[in-house]
This record gives sequence, C-alpha cells and structure tokens, in this order.
Amino acid sequence: MEGKNQTSVTDFILLGLTRDPKLQILLFVLFLLVYIITVLGNMSLIVISRLDSNLQTPMYFFLSHLSFVDICYSSVITPKTLQDLLTEKKTISFLGCALQLYFYAGFATAEDFLLAVMAYDRYVAICNPLLYSVIMRRRLCIQLISATYVIGFCNAFLHTIFVFNLSFCRTNIINHYFCDIPPLLLITCSDTFVYELVLFIFAGKNQTSVTDFILLGLTRDPKLQILLFVLFLLVYIITALGNMSLIVISRLDSNLQTPMYFFLSHLSFVDICYSSVITPKTLQDLLAEKKTISFLGCALQLYFYAGFATAEDFLLAVMAYDRYVAICNPLLYSVIMRRRLCIQLISASYAIGFCNAFLHTIFVFNLSFCRSNIINHYFCDIPPLLLITCSDTFVCELVIVIFVGFNIISTFLAILVSYTYILFNILRIRSAEGRHKAFNTCASHFTAVLIFYGTVFFMYLRPASSYSMEQDRVVSVFYSMVIPMLNPLIYSLRNKEVKAALLKLWRQQITAFRGLIG
Repeated sequence: MEGKNQTSVTDFILLGLTRDPKLQILLFVLFLLVYIITVLGNMSLIVISRLDSNLQTPMYFFLSHLSFVDICYSSVITPKTLQDLLTEKKTISFLGCALQLYFYAGFATAEDFLLAVMAYDRYVAICNPLLYSVIMRRRLCIQLISATYVIGFCNAFLHTIFVFNLSFCRTNIINHYFCDIPPLLLITCSDTFVYELVLFIFAGKNQTSVTDFILLGLTRDPKLQILLFVLFLLVYIITALGNMSLIVISRLDSNLQTPMYFFLSHLSFVDICYSSVITPKTLQDLLAEKKTISFLGCALQLYFYAGFATAEDFLLAVMAYDRYVAICNPLLYSVIMRRRLCIQLISASYAIGFCNAFLHTIFVFNLSFCRSNIINHYFCDIPPLLLITCSDTFVCELVIVIFVGFNIISTFLAILVSYTYILFNILRIRSAEGRHKAFNTCASHFTAVLIFYGTVFFMYLRPASSYSMEQDRVVSVFYSMVIPMLNPLIYSLRNKEVKAALLKLWRQQITAFRGLIG
C-alpha cells in the first residue's frame, strides 16, 4: 500500500451534536465539568498508586494505566468538541481528522485489552493466591501492558490507513461531533467492501440503519392464520410434553440410567429448546397484525436456533457412535462409554453448535440492511436475511457453505460409517431373534436420522432452479416444529423400555392420586 489518497478534501465540517445555541452552551458547561472530573479523578489514581507503598501491586499498576488511557482517549475528543460548541465554523483538517481517529481507536482498543489483562490479574489473585507474586512478577506486568498498547495502536493504524485511503469526493460534511469510522464511510465515494471486511474482522462493527424487521409470516389469510395457530399450538404442546416426559423418565427410572438414554434426554432438551426459539413467536405473529421483531431479537433467534439445530446434528452422530459401540463391542460398552466420555461428547456437541451459530450470526448481522427490513419468512433464517442485505454477501455465503457443509458431511459420514459397521455385525449374528433384538436397539435412532437428514438434504441438495421461498417455508415448518414433535413419539412407540417406563410412571401417579383421594 502506497498510502496515497485520491481525495480533493483538505478539511471536514463536523455537524456536531446540536445547532441550538442555548443547548450548545448547556452542553459546553456539562462536558467541561465531565472532562475536569475525568482528568482530576484519573490523575489522582495515577499519583496515589505511584506514591503510596501499599498500592505498589500489579492490580494498581494496571489501574494506573487504565486511568492514563481514559485521560488520553477522552482528551483526543473532548477539547475539540468543547471548542466546536462555542464556534460557528466546526472544521477539522484532513490530517487532524486522521490523527483523531488514530489516537481514539488506539487508546480505545488498548483499554479493551487492558480490561482483559486486569481480569487475568484478578483470576491469578483469587485462584492462585500463593503463587500470585511469582506469576504476576514485574516483568510480566510490563510485557502485558506493552502488548495492550502495541495491539491497540497497530489496530488503529490499520483502520486509519484503510479509511483515509478512501476517496472523499461526495461531500466533506461529517454528520457527527468527531471523526469516527461509520460517519466517514457514509461520505466516501469509494467501494468500502474490502475495508468493511477488515473492520468486521478486527472490530465486529455493523453499518446498518435497521432497528427492527417485519416478518411476512406463512400466510395473510385471516382464516388460515387461525387454523395454523391451533395446529401449531397443538404441535408445540405435544413437543413440549413428549420431550419433557422422555427427560423425566430417563432421570427417574433406574433401568434407563444408560448412555443411550443420557443422550436421548439431551436430544429431547435440544428439541424443546430449538422449537421454543421459533414457535412461540410464530404463534404470536399469527394473531398479531404487526409482525415485527427487533434487530437484537432477530439476531438472538438466529443464534439460538442455529446453535441448537447444529448441536442436534452432532448429537445424532454421537448417538450413532453409542449404538455402534453397543452392538459391535458389547463386552466393552460400559468401559468405553463411561460417564466422563458421555459428558465430554455432549459438551462437544453444544460447544460446536454454539460456536458455529456465533460465527454465522456475526457474519450475517454485520451485513448492512439498508435495502429493506421486510423478511419473506416466518422467522429469522439465513437465506431470507441474505436476500434483503445491500452488502456483498460473497464472503458470508462462502463461510456459511464451508461450515454448514462440514457439519452436515462430517456428521452424516460418522453416522453412515457407524451404521455400516452395525449392519455388518448384525448380519453376522446367526439367530433370527438376536438379529431382531439388535435391529430394535438402533431402529428408533435410525428413523430419527432418516427424518432429520432427509429434510436437510432436501433443503440443501436441490437444484438451484427449484428453489422457492414458499417451498422453503413449508420445509422450515417441518424441521423447526414437526421433527421436534416426532422424536419423542419415535423413541416411545418403537422402544419397549421407554413404553415400560412410561407405563410404570403412569401407574405410580394413579396410585399416588388414589392415595390422596382415599
């Protein structure tokens, strides 16, 4: 990069906070008072942490630097803001604007890392008090402080170079009271895609003006909306009760204290959760005229839905491995599938699911939604959100394809390999009764896998020419509402142990009820 800028702008005009002269005077007094308190308060902390021998500890060493950073990045902005509140012409030179952004971003990022360093210092002090003085020695403290400043100002240098190598030929009026990145990007006439990508990677900022979204839902027909409300409410009640019943009996029945039912109880928990992320909001929207969801609400809905859906994907692979060990290594089953391994496999499923969801959510909601805020869907899913963004979605789509493809292919291959070994082992069993028993052991899980992956492959392996939002909405209803309802039915109707446990629990409840009456 040559550092050459093709702009004709030599200075910028800051619009400030207000044009009302009376309010400007009031803000000047208020900001001056705040600035004096900021400087005096932080200077006092720096002085006493240096002079008082009782405060010569790593904690106060970091605190003094935090105070220094606070003074500096407040001083980068406040004096210029105070000056502009008293002057009619609020201008800042091109170089002055670049320097203001550089020092502001540098000190702000340094504070970000400094707070993390201070958290580490408190962790050592509380969790390793006897080794505190050994670990948090002077040299390490200086290294940590130096690292925060270096990272902060390297990050600031990168942003400043990228921003001020853009061309500002559209206007030189900044709709802000200081030189910050978002208002500067709004007045450039250059393509900002590469820079916005860099900004997203290093700062995670979003340049959208949308505060909420409008969901078009499944239908606009009032009569059909009532019918769908009753149907979905019934499905949701069955889903919640069915999955809760499986969780309860797998915890209470001593015969079901096995890895298989441990995984099954988590599958039921996941089904309840990812159905609950979508269905209640859908039920509300079917009865409401205005179907809106806030920007944050939409992001959270996508995050939890994607997290639980991906966790279920990996959980089904874990359950396939469990069935493989049970059928192919029955004598070693209790040794291999010990409690610790089961907890690790479950934890890994949730961790992968929510890390994957976090990545997708960050990429999608760092796009700009300036084209429209109308989502042609009944919940916040990735494809309809990508249709309404005005940003270049190539990088986002590439990341989604790579991660979704990896998740689906890796888990499906794990299930396929497990069931291939299971099939070969079952065919080696000589007695028909033994083969039938072995098939019954994994029949419920295999049925759940077929339904789940059948839906996934229909969604993602169709030719592009056959895609339509109407079809996608119908399929989405199936995998977000129907599959969570089917899983407990499959595992209870096709499983003798679950049916026996349910019958036992039912009898106990009837006996208890009769006892209360008697």
